[in-house]
Amino acid sequence: MSDYILDVRGLSGGYDTTQIFSDISLQIAEGESIGIFGPNGHGKTTFLKTLSGLIDPWAGDIFFSGQRMNREGERGSRRWRNFNYDAVTRRRIDPKAVARAGLIHVQQGNLLFPELTVDETLSIATTAAQGRNGWSLSEVHALFPRLQERGSHKIRFLSGGERQMVSMAAGLMAAPKLLILDEPTLGLSPKVRQELCDAILSVRKLGLPIVLIDQDVAFLEQIIDTLYLFDHGRFSGRMEKEEMPDHQTLMEMLFGEAH
Repeated sequence: MSDYILDVRGLSGGYDTTQIFSDISLQIAEGESIGIFGPNGHGKTTFLKTLSGLIDPWAGDIFFSGQRMNREGERGSRRWRNFNYDAVTRRRIDPKAVARAGLIHVQQGNLLFPELTVDETLSIATTAAQGRNGWSLSEVHALFPRLQERGSHKIRFLSGGERQMVSMAAGLMAAPKLLILDEPTLGLSPKVRQELCDAILSVRKLGLPIVLIDQDVAFLEQIIDTLYLFDHGRFSGRMEKEEMPDHQTLMEMLFGEAH
């Protein structure tokens, strides 16, 4: 039995005919949390979407909690003339199976159903738990008191920060074994950003492993055990938390001193 909760081997992927990342290997031990830091537009989000099955991998292997998540072998050609590969070919990875295994991905941006209420959204999230003990409604209300006040409100009437709280609460109620957070505080006001940061820190202190993308090095340092630098569709560096420099030094490592 592997000691890794997530074991990624030689993973490549992208969109249609455009490759975004290639030959990435990553191992996350039971109980470990990692951060991914790098410039926008270099494939971090695409890589995470591939891990959670939202995008088919082109090649490589994904093992989660000892279970293979994707079909073996490389992907065939997406299109032949006007023939649509996706219309007749079985997906190489099933996002429902990934979520039910406990790999839960809280995506970047506002992707909730706008006409559902907060309580309805959170009740749906529990369907991914598959018998595991996820967070209860009272527990997420304790973490995000504002959601109890907004329980009967439709998502479309919430602020950006409140929607992000709902997204994270839904992820916790899905009983994650590993929680992926893709820039959870992006675009939020300083006050709301701090609320989210405090909540994520509280979750981490309870022992839940996290994969976190964020541009705030000081925040990453509080959450993670290991930092990976991501540049042009690949990991270009790896360092333990104790070795992490400040934001300016990380940028110079990625782009040189004249960035």
